[in-house]
Amino acid sequence: MHYKKGPELTGRIVLPKEPQYNIARQEFNTFFNRYPLVIVFVQEIKDVINAIHWARYNDVPIRIRSGRHNYEGLSVLNAGIVIDVSDMKHVEIDSRCGTAKVQTGLRDFELAQILGEQGLVVPPGLCPTTGIAGFTLGGGQSSLSRPLGLAIDNLLDVEMVNADGCLLHANSNENADLFWALRGGGGGNFGICTSFCFRTHPIDTVAYAEINWDIQDLKPVLQSWQKYTLPCSDKRLTPLLTIASGESTLLLMQGVFLGSSEELQQLLNPLLHAGSPQKVFIEEIPWLEAAAKIAATQPDSPEPFKSVGPFVYHLLPDEAITIIERFINEPPTSSVSVFFHGLGGAVAEVPNKATAYFYRKALSNISFYSTWNTPEGAGPGIRWVEDFRKAMRPFTRGVYVNTPDLAINNWCKAYYGSNFKKLTQVKAEYDPDNIFRYPQSIPPDYILKNKNRCN
Repeated sequence: MHYKKGPELTGRIVLPKEPQYNIARQEFNTFFNRYPLVIVFVQEIKDVINAIHWARYNDVPIRIRSGRHNYEGLSVLNAGIVIDVSDMKHVEIDSRCGTAKVQTGLRDFELAQILGEQGLVVPPGLCPTTGIAGFTLGGGQSSLSRPLGLAIDNLLDVEMVNADGCLLHANSNENADLFWALRGGGGGNFGICTSFCFRTHPIDTVAYAEINWDIQDLKPVLQSWQKYTLPCSDKRLTPLLTIASGESTLLLMQGVFLGSSEELQQLLNPLLHAGSPQKVFIEEIPWLEAAAKIAATQPDSPEPFKSVGPFVYHLLPDEAITIIERFINEPPTSSVSVFFHGLGGAVAEVPNKATAYFYRKALSNISFYSTWNTPEGAGPGIRWVEDFRKAMRPFTRGVYVNTPDLAINNWCKAYYGSNFKKLTQVKAEYDPDNIFRYPQSIPPDYILKNKNRCN
């Protein structure tokens, strides 16, 4: 490197000529192939501070990375510095206060295992290798969302290094406006978060359901499944539904229930009479076993893909389900899927403007996903997702910020609704020079006023 003056980089530094560089720059979405100038795996807070000072001194753009799962590969860039927190994994559990302070390099299932060994839970993500930083900062939709809320609803304090290299704490009493923004404003916008303090919940055993059908039962199953996301439905159950086609087909309901298996069996009786279930599993099992069963249905290794996740606010009519059937039955690539994540319950009990996460009243989040095993499949796979999103637009609202899509116009409204303006004001307060920026990052309000648009 030719940067000799000014601040020095510290931590585990990976440069382009080193053998581990290609592994270090790889994202979970292998469709993207970018070449950073340097990757710094920070080991402690001083490494984060030094990396920010170095980047600003040398006028090198910054990207922040935890789990590498950004759907558009935005945690890596060409000719910039990647500040990666994935080596920072320390956990402090305070059983007396019912809290856990965790560094942001942990992956979802790593945190679930550490807490689970002590019979504790913080609502985790579904994919085991997603980093808790990005997952949490976007809101954190989990398999326990309906009874326990989002991850951000269990977040008590954030430790963050800002653009000046200063260590801040954000909570309900200190930097409260920043704390508001960090709860749903998305990763990488305001600073580099180094630890979170969560409220924990004692959970050992849960009732878990797994029901399989033939793909031909899609319509009656979806009609029945979506009723479990209504406000009147038992919020102890968070229902999931996977619909997949291509090289293999799948119609699978999964659900975690904070109650007995007998209660869950009775609750699911209408769903069990939808179509012709081929396999039914409803039992009380350890929470970690349930989390592992859900994780096993998620993508578990890097692959090229396109995905986006809008929200569903009303029961889908037959017209919408017919659209879903059409797209799922016409896979243009090796594998396509639609994934429904039940929301509501405790999520909806928080007002839309109480945190930056705006879509509190949604019944579910629906994700369209395609992957391909040849380069020629990229174009058709991407178009399938985009066409699907547009076809479902009359029946959906907004997009989950943790499923970014650079093809979205007016993305500020899509991700943040009417919370966007306040987010730009918080950005101007904590990062006025817009140091932490990337495509579709939140701009300081003065930049937004000058552009007078969001595209």
